Amino acid sequence: MGGKAQDNMAEDLNWAIGGEAGDGIDSTGKIFAQALSRAGRHVFTSKDFASRIRGGYTAYKIRTSVDRVQSVVDRLDILVALTQRTIDENLDELHDGSAIIYDGERSWEAEIPDEMTPVDVPLKTLAEDAGGAIMRNIVALGAACEITGFDVEYLDEALEKRFGGKGSKIVENNKEAARLGQEYVQENYDLDHLGYDVETTDNDYVLLNGDEAIGMGALAAGCRFYAGYPITPATNVMEYLTGRIEDYGGHVVQAEDELSAINMALGAARAGARSMTATSGPGIDLMTETFGLIATSETPLVIVDVMRSGPSTGMPTKQEQGDLNMTLYGGHGEVPRFVVAPTTISECFWKTVEAFNYAEKYQTPVYLVADLALAVTEQTFSPETFDMDDVEIDRGKLVDEDDVDDWLDAQGRFRAHAITEDGISPRAIPGTTDGAHMSTGLEHDELGRRTEEEDERVQQVDKRNRKVETARNEESWDYREFGDPSADNLVISWGSNEGALVEALEYLEDDGIDVRVISVPYLFPRPDLSEEIDAAADTIVVECNATGQFADVIEHDVLTRVKRINKYTGVRFKADELADAITSKLSEEVPA
Repeated sequence: MGGKAQDNMAEDLNWAIGGEAGDGIDSTGKIFAQALSRAGRHVFTSKDFASRIRGGYTAYKIRTSVDRVQSVVDRLDILVALTQRTIDENLDELHDGSAIIYDGERSWEAEIPDEMTPVDVPLKTLAEDAGGAIMRNIVALGAACEITGFDVEYLDEALEKRFGGKGSKIVENNKEAARLGQEYVQENYDLDHLGYDVETTDNDYVLLNGDEAIGMGALAAGCRFYAGYPITPATNVMEYLTGRIEDYGGHVVQAEDELSAINMALGAARAGARSMTATSGPGIDLMTETFGLIATSETPLVIVDVMRSGPSTGMPTKQEQGDLNMTLYGGHGEVPRFVVAPTTISECFWKTVEAFNYAEKYQTPVYLVADLALAVTEQTFSPETFDMDDVEIDRGKLVDEDDVDDWLDAQGRFRAHAITEDGISPRAIPGTTDGAHMSTGLEHDELGRRTEEEDERVQQVDKRNRKVETARNEESWDYREFGDPSADNLVISWGSNEGALVEALEYLEDDGIDVRVISVPYLFPRPDLSEEIDAAADTIVVECNATGQFADVIEHDVLTRVKRINKYTGVRFKADELADAITSKLSEEVPA
């Protein structure tokens, strides 16, 4: 158990808490993650949770280091086990140096392998001594601090942030609970042989997940209206914006369903507001009809799809990248669109800003495609990562009273769908003098009036499609690159797999395997990878779906077969797992 990942023990620490849904697993993990980040350590988290409010196995894992970490690994050093299943679920990741914190006074008897170090702490009793049994998880955090040599005082600020709204008494009780856990382990165990000593630094980090980064990017981009319906794993976008967007004169509306949400967002966009909605696969299904109306009426709108396991209701709390085909091709008829897929949590911020600019500059719907692994993962960043001075706003061909005359016909009517060389028509928001116009989901002429005249139909279709070609030529649809640029082995990925791939390069390099990694954030329009694939002896496409949807797209683009690594278990890729899979795949023949 543990494998070669144990070689990294000096550099990083892996901690987890597991139990049943409703046991406060998520809030406990966040408190510890915040404490570690406040101590100047990098953090990367992952979650395993059931699709229910109570019951079912759930876990929160933290990988932490003084160096940047970008993925999870197959190793657990400290495990807080609130149930026997927690131990059983994580056996493959435990190793000889692992410590397992559990409460021996509870009704279940922990079955712990002999090579592990059991740390029996009366969590409930100590929590009651501090003021209430509900604080047993905080007692466990204090115990973990003692085992790892992490000063329990670093928990104080995180506890104040989590419980400050409940009054100073609650905060002080939780601080006391943490100290009781720390003191109990100190007085009853000698664990110096484990060798854990968590280093701290003076660095200042921001801790956030992908959904929060999307919400923050929307605010930075000038989004002033959001409508959505709660759905896992996209809900946190709405939660982040609620209470914040109002400070900028904006509004959040929780709609009665996804159809209402996208139509409200469409209405706000027609009124001139930068507008957005967010959902997951089942919600995208419902929004598809309005998606066509958005494109035909040439309304700028950002639609966030935070993917999860499908089809149908699927596995709402599990990872998958199965919506690519739907975002590329979904909708009846031929619908021009943009599809942007952030590859990291920080890119969730920057690609959201870009998505709003593309939507208004080209007057098209933009899919911003994330996934559960990005959405729920907390990661640390330096504040400079999100420098608002670097945010640029491009509202496209907005016209006002000074230039609206350039777009009037002989009768003084505004040509909202004017045929232009670049395919982009002028845009006048309500209230613009002489800018009054209509738009419809029916095919229309330059004035927006319904038409079935053949020439006008062809002109409008060609005009809308021409916007995408204009974007291909004017924008930089590039990719992110890692590893050896001259390597014969090429690995291509999209979305959240980037971090695990980057760390997998270290394992591959140790084994003498040189790899070039290309991570693609733009799915439509997308970069031409013909030269890169032609230069490679082997090309492998990595993605979290069963059929290789992005591999299909690449093969279509370059007319060359590629190898595929697909994972659709509902669990994200791990760095060491990917390294092994790439090594194995390189020895296979290219499929015929």
